[in-house]
Amino acid sequence: PQVLVHEAPTSWQSTLPVEVHHSLSRHYGAQEMERQEIIYALYTSEQSFVKSTRRVVRTILLPLRVRESRAWLPGIPSDIARFFDWLEDVVNLHASIARALSTVAAIWETGSIVQRVAGTLKGFVPRLEVYMPYLAKYEGVKEVLHWHLEQDGGEFGEYLRMQERERPEDMWSLERLCDEPAGRLRSYLENFQVCR
Repeated sequence: PQVLVHEAPTSWQSTLPVEVHHSLSRHYGAQEMERQEIIYALYTSEQSFVKSTRRVVRTILLPLRVRESRAWLPGIPSDIARFFDWLEDVVNLHASIARALSTVAAIWETGSIVQRVAGTLKGFVPRLEVYMPYLAKYEGVKEVLHWHLEQDGGEFGEYLRMQERERPEDMWSLERLCDEPAGRLRSYLENFQVCR
């Protein structure tokens, strides 16, 4: 028996029946079709980013918290604990953005185009300030985490090594979780410069 793999379509156009895309293209023009593709790429990449980051947070970070609490277990270095808090804030922001984009993108199911995405995204601009402490401490904490992963003989270092050994291949590493938000910001700049 053949196994069907369900992957997300790679383009907005591929989500539409051919005749619907042709009709929209005739009505709105090529520039609008390109804009819809950019919105689709933003929408799908945001969904993927949130799914991947939440999985790492759930698997690696949450077990380091006191049950039913935002407090960290004893033995977690305070600078790393604060960084993990900031990282969670960033992930939660992106989850909110993904939900908002899902609401806006629902119009595609009717065979229409997304017209007002800028207003939706504009509301998140002030909330991007949650990135500030993450970006300020990113490089230094990344080095400290690497040291704990490679050389720390204590419980925290052992926990990180165990998580890395047992991490499924399709799951991001903690290091990648730490790197990705900065890359996400860069991708926003690239996408929005294309849209101008």
